[in-house]
Amino acid sequence: FTAVMDTSLNHNIAFRSLNHPVKPFKVKTADDSIYFKEIDYSRPPKKKFLKEIATFFLDNFANTSAHPYWLKCRKHKQTFEKPTYDDYIQFDMENYKEALKNPDTTIMLGRNKNKKLVAAIYTEPLNETPIMQDENTLYLNSIAVNKKYRGNDIGKKLMDNVIKSTNNKYSDVFLVAYNESVPFYEKQGFAHVKNKDIIRNMAEERSDYPKYASFMEKPLNETQSRWYDRL
Repeated sequence: FTAVMDTSLNHNIAFRSLNHPVKPFKVKTADDSIYFKEIDYSRPPKKKFLKEIATFFLDNFANTSAHPYWLKCRKHKQTFEKPTYDDYIQFDMENYKEALKNPDTTIMLGRNKNKKLVAAIYTEPLNETPIMQDENTLYLNSIAVNKKYRGNDIGKKLMDNVIKSTNNKYSDVFLVAYNESVPFYEKQGFAHVKNKDIIRNMAEERSDYPKYASFMEKPLNETQSRWYDRL
């Protein structure tokens, strides 16, 4: 497969077929249109581009969760700590660079008619801890939609299109949801993880569980064994 470059977008965005490409699509809202494409994996991402993605996700998370750390990252608030904010951006930028070495990583962005980033999703095979690793479990690392554009099923369409593109490669999806977002994921068919071994292992890595975050899962392929049985 070859990349189909879109010269109208100057942000390293293009449709690039790797292990499971996602077809570009458009979502119309009441007063705008959002255009969705995967990033161009064929060339190293520029720092400016990585910073744009990291900033978009961080701003959305910081304004969603009540976790004290995210409160420090809320701009224009008395709790805002710029050094904390900047450190996280740098940390995330390095994470994206590393993740993009895996051809199963998907980062899909949605831009409005003014080319502003307003929605994004980032998925990869599960690789969270030495125990929590499974090539056949999809880890929904991050998903965010600008507040102005919520209510248009954009989050659902992002997840559905990415999952559809995997052609039953994965048996399950796993994610860590901020508690404020749990109702949204439940509407998409996700349920709280009940396996005690998984909970214990992830809780060792996530100090925000259970006060601020929840572990959630969704089966995709009933013909395969469950992900927690393989770990």
